[in-house]
Amino acid sequence: MYKRLMAALGIMALLGGCGNATENASEPQAQTAKSDTAQTSDMRDYEGEGEAWSAEYSMYVPEDGGRLRARLTASYEGTGPAPVGEVKYSYYGVDIESGSGGMVVKKAPENGVYLLRDLVTTEYRPDDAGSVELLLIWNNGKRSETIRLEPAEG
Repeated sequence: MYKRLMAALGIMALLGGCGNATENASEPQAQTAKSDTAQTSDMRDYEGEGEAWSAEYSMYVPEDGGRLRARLTASYEGTGPAPVGEVKYSYYGVDIESGSGGMVVKKAPENGVYLLRDLVTTEYRPDDAGSVELLLIWNNGKRSETIRLEPAEG
Protein backbone atom coordinates (compact mmCIF):
# COMPACT_ATOMS: atom_id res chain seq x y z
CA MET A 1 0.00 0.00 0.00
CA TYR A 2 2.96 2.33 0.74
CA LYS A 3 4.24 2.02 -2.85
CA ARG A 4 0.79 2.84 -4.22
CA LEU A 5 0.50 5.85 -1.93
CA MET A 6 3.91 7.13 -2.99
CA ALA A 7 3.04 6.55 -6.65
CA ALA A 8 -0.24 8.43 -6.22
CA LEU A 9 1.56 11.33 -4.54
CA GLY A 10 4.07 11.38 -7.41
CA ILE A 11 1.31 11.62 -10.01
CA MET A 12 -0.42 14.33 -8.02
CA ALA A 13 2.84 16.30 -7.87
CA LEU A 14 3.22 16.02 -11.65
CA LEU A 15 -0.35 17.15 -12.18
CA GLY A 16 0.18 20.00 -9.73
CA GLY A 17 1.14 22.39 -12.52
CA CYS A 18 -2.38 22.29 -13.97
CA GLY A 19 -5.15 24.53 -12.64
CA ASN A 20 -5.03 27.12 -9.90
CA ALA A 21 -3.42 26.99 -6.46
CA THR A 22 -6.66 26.01 -4.72
CA GLU A 23 -7.03 22.97 -6.96
CA ASN A 24 -3.37 22.01 -6.68
CA ALA A 25 -2.74 21.73 -2.96
CA SER A 26 -0.56 18.67 -2.42
CA GLU A 27 -2.58 17.50 0.58
CA PRO A 28 -6.37 17.43 0.80
CA GLN A 29 -6.29 19.59 3.92
CA ALA A 30 -4.02 22.35 2.56
CA GLN A 31 -6.69 24.76 1.28
CA THR A 32 -9.26 24.08 3.95
CA ALA A 33 -6.83 24.16 6.86
CA LYS A 34 -5.86 27.76 6.14
CA SER A 35 -9.44 29.00 5.95
CA ASP A 36 -10.73 27.04 8.96
CA THR A 37 -7.92 27.38 11.48
CA ALA A 38 -10.32 28.16 14.34
CA GLN A 39 -12.15 24.87 13.86
CA THR A 40 -10.94 21.36 14.53
CA SER A 41 -10.84 19.07 11.53
CA ASP A 42 -11.06 15.44 10.52
CA MET A 43 -9.09 13.51 7.89
CA ARG A 44 -10.85 10.40 6.61
CA ASP A 45 -9.14 7.84 4.41
CA TYR A 46 -10.80 4.91 2.67
CA GLU A 47 -9.14 2.13 0.73
CA GLY A 48 -10.11 -1.07 -1.02
CA GLU A 49 -9.08 -3.61 -3.61
CA GLY A 50 -10.82 -5.46 -6.39
CA GLU A 51 -9.58 -7.90 -9.01
CA ALA A 52 -8.13 -5.34 -11.42
CA TRP A 53 -7.99 -2.14 -9.36
CA SER A 54 -7.22 -0.81 -5.91
CA ALA A 55 -8.43 2.62 -4.86
CA GLU A 56 -8.04 5.27 -2.19
CA TYR A 57 -10.40 8.09 -1.27
CA SER A 58 -9.20 10.79 1.13
CA MET A 59 -11.31 13.57 2.51
CA TYR A 60 -10.55 16.40 4.84
CA VAL A 61 -13.54 17.93 6.60
CA PRO A 62 -13.75 20.60 9.26
CA GLU A 63 -15.47 19.03 12.27
CA ASP A 64 -18.01 21.85 12.58
CA GLY A 65 -18.79 21.87 8.87
CA GLY A 66 -17.06 23.80 6.14
CA ARG A 67 -15.37 23.23 2.82
CA LEU A 68 -14.67 19.58 2.03
CA ARG A 69 -11.43 18.68 0.23
CA ALA A 70 -11.46 15.23 -1.40
CA ARG A 71 -9.17 13.17 -3.63
CA LEU A 72 -9.92 9.84 -5.37
CA THR A 73 -7.17 7.74 -6.95
CA ALA A 74 -7.29 4.28 -8.50
CA SER A 75 -4.36 2.00 -9.30
CA TYR A 76 -4.64 -0.51 -12.11
CA GLU A 77 -3.28 -3.86 -10.99
CA GLY A 78 -4.85 -6.11 -13.58
CA THR A 79 -3.12 -8.21 -16.18
CA GLY A 80 -1.80 -6.51 -19.26
CA PRO A 81 -1.09 -2.84 -19.78
CA ALA A 82 -2.91 -0.11 -17.87
CA PRO A 83 -6.09 1.06 -19.63
CA VAL A 84 -6.15 3.83 -22.21
CA GLY A 85 -9.21 5.43 -23.71
CA GLU A 86 -12.14 6.43 -21.54
CA VAL A 87 -12.07 5.46 -17.87
CA LYS A 88 -15.36 6.25 -16.09
CA TYR A 89 -16.14 6.20 -12.40
CA SER A 90 -18.93 6.85 -9.94
CA TYR A 91 -18.89 6.68 -6.17
CA TYR A 92 -21.21 7.17 -3.23
CA GLY A 93 -21.15 6.65 0.50
CA VAL A 94 -22.99 7.47 3.70
CA ASP A 95 -20.71 10.30 4.81
CA ILE A 96 -19.47 11.68 1.49
CA GLU A 97 -20.90 13.57 -1.41
CA SER A 98 -21.45 11.22 -4.33
CA GLY A 99 -19.75 11.90 -7.61
CA SER A 100 -19.06 10.58 -11.06
CA GLY A 101 -16.97 11.46 -14.04
CA GLY A 102 -14.57 10.17 -16.57
CA MET A 103 -11.32 10.86 -18.26
CA VAL A 104 -9.84 10.07 -21.64
CA VAL A 105 -6.41 8.57 -21.17
CA LYS A 106 -4.21 8.91 -24.24
CA LYS A 107 -1.13 7.36 -22.66
CA ALA A 108 -1.37 5.02 -19.68
CA PRO A 109 0.53 6.20 -16.60
CA GLU A 110 3.74 4.20 -16.11
CA ASN A 111 2.81 3.35 -12.53
CA GLY A 112 -0.86 2.62 -13.32
CA VAL A 113 -2.18 5.30 -10.91
CA TYR A 114 -5.10 7.42 -12.13
CA LEU A 115 -6.09 10.64 -10.35
CA LEU A 116 -9.84 10.46 -10.84
CA ARG A 117 -11.05 13.35 -8.72
CA ASP A 118 -9.53 16.22 -6.75
CA LEU A 119 -12.04 18.78 -5.51
CA VAL A 120 -13.03 21.38 -2.97
CA THR A 121 -16.78 21.57 -2.44
CA THR A 122 -19.11 24.06 -0.90
CA GLU A 123 -20.09 23.95 2.77
CA TYR A 124 -20.42 20.40 4.03
CA ARG A 125 -21.24 18.68 7.31
CA PRO A 126 -20.23 14.99 7.44
CA ASP A 127 -22.10 12.08 8.99
CA ASP A 128 -20.39 9.19 10.75
CA ALA A 129 -17.76 7.34 8.72
CA GLY A 130 -19.11 4.45 6.67
CA SER A 131 -17.91 2.83 3.47
CA VAL A 132 -17.62 4.11 -0.09
CA GLU A 133 -18.77 2.18 -3.17
CA LEU A 134 -16.67 2.88 -6.27
CA LEU A 135 -17.63 1.71 -9.76
CA LEU A 136 -14.93 1.79 -12.45
CA ILE A 137 -15.72 1.23 -16.15
CA TRP A 138 -13.04 0.86 -18.83
CA ASN A 139 -12.20 -0.90 -22.12
CA ASN A 140 -14.98 0.93 -24.02
CA GLY A 141 -17.54 -0.10 -21.42
CA LYS A 142 -16.72 -3.81 -21.80
CA ARG A 143 -15.11 -4.12 -18.37
CA SER A 144 -16.25 -2.85 -15.00
CA GLU A 145 -15.53 -3.43 -11.36
CA THR A 146 -17.11 -2.29 -8.10
CA ILE A 147 -14.84 -1.82 -5.12
CA ARG A 148 -15.93 -1.25 -1.52
CA LEU A 149 -13.61 1.24 0.16
CA GLU A 150 -13.54 0.88 3.92
CA PRO A 151 -12.21 3.39 6.45
CA ALA A 152 -8.43 2.96 6.63
CA GLU A 153 -6.79 2.10 9.90
CA GLY A 154 -5.11 5.25 11.17
